Amino acid sequence: MFFLFGSVSWCVLSDAEEQKCLDLAGNATARNIRGTLECVRGLNTRDCMDRIKNGTADAASMFADDIYAAGLCHGLELSAGESYNAADGISYYVVAMARRSSSDLSLLEMHERSSCHPGMRTTVGWTVPIGYLVNTSQISVGEQCNFPKAVGNFFGYSCVPGVKDPQHDPRGNNPKNLCEACIGDENDRHICVNNPRERHYGEAGALRCVAENLGDVAFVKHTTLFDNMDGKNQESWALDLELEDLKLLCPDGTDANLDEYERCHLAAVPANAVVVRVEDKCRVWKFLERLQVGVDRRNISCACLCVCLCVLFSD
Repeated sequence: MFFLFGSVSWCVLSDAEEQKCLDLAGNATARNIRGTLECVRGLNTRDCMDRIKNGTADAASMFADDIYAAGLCHGLELSAGESYNAADGISYYVVAMARRSSSDLSLLEMHERSSCHPGMRTTVGWTVPIGYLVNTSQISVGEQCNFPKAVGNFFGYSCVPGVKDPQHDPRGNNPKNLCEACIGDENDRHICVNNPRERHYGEAGALRCVAENLGDVAFVKHTTLFDNMDGKNQESWALDLELEDLKLLCPDGTDANLDEYERCHLAAVPANAVVVRVEDKCRVWKFLERLQVGVDRRNISCACLCVCLCVLFSD
């Protein structure tokens, strides 16, 4: 390892990120903040994960979509998260929503049940719920990290818009049952596409999938139902929606009312997080803390309330 104690090598992905990194490194040096910041250019997010894993970089700021892959496939951990809420650092909660009439439904016993997802590779509809299933040992993805195959083998049928799109399924091997709860447009076309022509696309579409009894559970943001009630959504399926019709499924196998999302959720999601090797978690955190304290003392504005680096390196 060629990095000095207290210094951090940061993996960046674009000219803009690299310039922000260099600017911050210069500011840190000018203000005599202990340690140095080095900027390393990665080819893509996966390359940054590899660099962190093999020690040629120490950290990178990643969106939530990539966090589970970083942990599950590369053995990396989070050192810090971006915050838009000074009180708790939470951007939103990912919840599992089901019909209240489904009394026998539990998140710990979802095998062969049906699921509704806003879209492929989305934080809410894919990354978080599939990560939960992996972490609770309900599915296993193997060394190849073939998530679609594992999910298709686990659920009886689902709607995952985009799962058969060429960009997500270049070889055409993703399971067909991941589209069987999709309905397409009014003319039964565009089934399972990753856009609004598929009527079960997006968070409102996933909610509709459950509301119309085509799926057992929808993975959505905690605000999804409220965004589609009280006339906010004029589509026929949403006009009669009431709070009493639905419930939340909790990670421990219990259920809860919709307003209890703070204790019953799959994840509390920040916009960004800093990914590091396990052994460097404290070292990177302390460096970020010194940077933030040094910057804040000089009244330099930071878009991030918790750790300024998170957004400084995001386009």
